[in-house]
Amino acid sequence: MSENPQVDPRQGFGAYQGPGQAPPPMPGQAPPPVPPQAPAPPQAPAAPSAWSQPVPPGGPGGPGSPGPRPNRSRLWLIGGAAALVAAVIAGVLVATSGDDDGKSEASGKPPGVPGDAAKPEAPPEDPSEGKTFSKVPKGCELIKASTIEKIAPGGECTPGLMDDKDLASMITRMPRWEAPNPGSDYQSLDVNVTVSPSAADMYDMHKKVAMKDMGPTYKVTDSRSLSGLGEKAFVVHAVDDSLVWVKLLVREGNALVRTEFVYSTSSDRTEKQTEADAITAARDVLGSMS
Repeated sequence: MSENPQVDPRQGFGAYQGPGQAPPPMPGQAPPPVPPQAPAPPQAPAAPSAWSQPVPPGGPGGPGSPGPRPNRSRLWLIGGAAALVAAVIAGVLVATSGDDDGKSEASGKPPGVPGDAAKPEAPPEDPSEGKTFSKVPKGCELIKASTIEKIAPGGECTPGLMDDKDLASMITRMPRWEAPNPGSDYQSLDVNVTVSPSAADMYDMHKKVAMKDMGPTYKVTDSRSLSGLGEKAFVVHAVDDSLVWVKLLVREGNALVRTEFVYSTSSDRTEKQTEADAITAARDVLGSMS
């Protein structure tokens, strides 16, 4: 038999008393006195809720406030940016790390692809740089007859020893123009052409030689680079007791061209005019080759 008393359906569930409780009073009887209950133990006051705190005058950050609270979205952005920078640095380190031979793991990728450094573009080539000559006319044909009549009137050409003999590795021309009866005013024009792979080195060598004083009276009076003539051009002026030299060196590709005027100090020539004549002769020489 169950120890729990049955609930009277007429009284409802509210009349049920659990074990150890006094049974409900019978009809006509006074309810039993309620036994005194022990007072509830004191409890610590609950911590005040942030939602129940009064807002200082002026809202957050107003007078008396320690300062504005950090914006959560700003903190998120700062944290996200730091994470992104760390990720980029890690990616660069991984992309640029090489194997034992120092080769990049990203080798083979086109320039500009992440993980591979973009290669610098090669500078545009100079159209005249590396020009190659293979055909040179005979020595006395290097300068036009009309040009000779202008810059060295009455000059007669004497070919050089190698003017009609071409070697497999080098072509050389060394003609000279002189007046047949110079009289007291000496004048000559020497042309020296060398076509060779070593033209650049020969240019530097002849430039150094031309700039040196030779003998006790031979002195260099002027030397400078020229523009607008070949790839490189240099002129040297020198003088001694009785003669004046104007030497012009021009390099164009694999060709070295030298034109040299020598004339008496008693001549009515000027160094400026003679330099212009040497340049005119060099232009004729370059124009005759191919």
